[in-house]
Amino acid sequence: MEISRMSERGMASAESDRRGFLRGTAAAVAAAGTGVLFSGTTYAVQAYSQTGKIASGKIPLPPVGTNIPCSMYAANVPLKLNALGALTLDFKGGINLHVRSSNTDGLTLEVVEFRVEADTSPSTPNSGTVFVLKRSNASLAPLSTVTADGQAFLRIPLTVATVDKATEQETAIASSDPAKYATLSAQNTKAFPPVNQHYGLREPVAFYAPGGSAEQGSEVLGGLEGFDVIVNHAQ
Repeated sequence: MEISRMSERGMASAESDRRGFLRGTAAAVAAAGTGVLFSGTTYAVQAYSQTGKIASGKIPLPPVGTNIPCSMYAANVPLKLNALGALTLDFKGGINLHVRSSNTDGLTLEVVEFRVEADTSPSTPNSGTVFVLKRSNASLAPLSTVTADGQAFLRIPLTVATVDKATEQETAIASSDPAKYATLSAQNTKAFPPVNQHYGLREPVAFYAPGGSAEQGSEVLGGLEGFDVIVNHAQ
C-alpha cells in the first residue's frame, strides 16, 4: 500500500491545526463522554427560539452565518484496514459547522472542520499510534442539511490517517471515494445546535489510496463499517 507523506513544514502546520481544533473541543468532549450538557448550548437554543421566526411545532434554528462547533464521542467504532485487519476504536474530537442558509423549513450547513482521534495506547503518551478520521480536501463536498421537523444529515468526505505519537508525524493512508461521502444522520432531533444528539452512519464507506476511486478501479483498502456518535454543541 502506497503511503503519502507530508513535508516537514506541512507536517508542522497540520499538527498546529490539529492541536488548535482539538484544544477547542477537549473540554466539551470530556463532558460529552459523560452525558453532561453544556450551558452554552442551552443559552444558544433559547436565544434562537426567541426570534419569533420559527413556526409552531418546529425546532428553533440558528441564522445564516452562525458557526457551530461541536464535540463528538463515538465508542466501539468498527474500522477495517486491509493491512491491519478489523479494528474497534473509540474516537473523540469535534466538528465545526457553518450555516449557509436558514429559513423556517430548515438549514443548509457546510462542514468546515471534522476531526476525531482514537489513541490505541492512552497509557503511553510518547509511544504508539493514533488513528484519525478527518475531513478530506475534496473540492466538491456536498452541503449538510437540517429540517425544522428534526431530520439531520451531515455529509463528510473522509480521510483516514495515523499519527506516530513519538514523532507527531501524521500520515494519510486512505480516503473515501471523491464522489461519495460519509453521511451521518439523526432523526427526530429536539434541538439544533445539537444537545446530546445521537448520529449514525447511514451506510458503510469504502476507503481507497489517496486520490483513488471506484471509477478508476482502485483497490479498496478498507472501510468504515459504522459510526455511532454523540454530538454536543461546544459553544
